[in-house]
Amino acid sequence: MQPIVFPPAKGGLWIREPSVTIRHIKDAQKALGIGSRRQYDTRHTYATMCLMAGMNPAFIAIQLGHSVEMLLSTYAKWISSASNWLELE
Repeated sequence: MQPIVFPPAKGGLWIREPSVTIRHIKDAQKALGIGSRRQYDTRHTYATMCLMAGMNPAFIAIQLGHSVEMLLSTYAKWISSASNWLELE
């Protein structure tokens, strides 16, 4: 098993250029039957899914390299909780 999903083509430890993975991602999207989307969009998907799952916003912000304020100003609408109706009242 590989330690990373898309290993660098030139044997480096880190993938610095999106061009290294573009072909792999496009092939995976096609094989899975998902429409084409930019690699960058996976950041939005990750942040949204984490918030919808109830994960700690501070942890997610660190993962994305954002401040908590930036994360919440962008993604707050995806935070869901049972207390939403109480907050509206």
